[in-house]
Amino acid sequence: MDNRAKFYCWLIGKLERRHMTIKEICDDWNESSSNIDSKELSVRTFHRYREEIANLFGMEIECDKADGYRYFIRRDRYADTEISEWLLSSLRMASLGDMLKYHSKVMLEKAPENTQFLDDIISAIDKHYAIRFHYRTPYGDEKDMELVPAFLRLFRQRWYVIGNLIEQNDHTPKPNADGSDFHPRVLPFDRISYLEIVCEKQLLSKKTKELLSPDDFYEGCFGIIRQQNLPPRKIRIRAFYPENNYIKEVPIHRSQTKIRDAADGSYTDYELYVSPTRDFEQELLWHGRKIVVLSPDGLRQEMIDILKDMARSYETGENTVEE
Repeated sequence: MDNRAKFYCWLIGKLERRHMTIKEICDDWNESSSNIDSKELSVRTFHRYREEIANLFGMEIECDKADGYRYFIRRDRYADTEISEWLLSSLRMASLGDMLKYHSKVMLEKAPENTQFLDDIISAIDKHYAIRFHYRTPYGDEKDMELVPAFLRLFRQRWYVIGNLIEQNDHTPKPNADGSDFHPRVLPFDRISYLEIVCEKQLLSKKTKELLSPDDFYEGCFGIIRQQNLPPRKIRIRAFYPENNYIKEVPIHRSQTKIRDAADGSYTDYELYVSPTRDFEQELLWHGRKIVVLSPDGLRQEMIDILKDMARSYETGENTVEE
């Protein structure tokens, strides 16, 4: 990763915390651990880089003359901040990779597997091509598959490709009983091998394209599982101290809203609008005894049954649930 990208990440981080003069920016950069090449920053280079930051991230670096000619960040209100933040985060991670060559005091989670497929799948999405690959199911079965990829998703250190399954014999989606061609699949990269692009245009119906857009496909969902028989619903949970503070800082779902706080601060009730899939239930269980479901009654009882089954498994050391 070159010094320019490192400087982008470093400068944005600095100016998000405080306003700085050009001299302060140049002096701090010269002493920064991100400046591995120890190259001095000129005023001319700084102005060129600030223009590139505006084009890449939608962040204007402006000078406040009334504040002693200090520079600060003004974000473009119309820019896609989610994409900008991901791009910035990716650059920071790439910069961290370079720094790890010289430092060993960083603990990392396991990286997602088979990321070498990213370029080919994104290329297939852009060109409306299918991909052909060998796939291993969670039960150990292996088969060859073809898919028209629609979008990618990263969830808990695992990359997934979401797309429409097609028939291998004629390379076209098999119609459903209602005449539609909607056959969605969500497949993790780490079960895919021998991937290749099928260089033939795969044109899906307008309806299928809409259903396979990221926002529509995962509307009201948590995690990677999507079940049509489990539509989103209002779910109320109670988070006990200190978990109520934690999920305030790191919400379980984007729909999470606070309903009320206990007078003594011992708990907070939250409401979410989400599909109660296995992913969502596992997230609630991850919080242990610090979160309980208040409503709806059906989900509350299901969580009680799960906990009873878990207790029996712990007591007996056996699987108490038939798949």
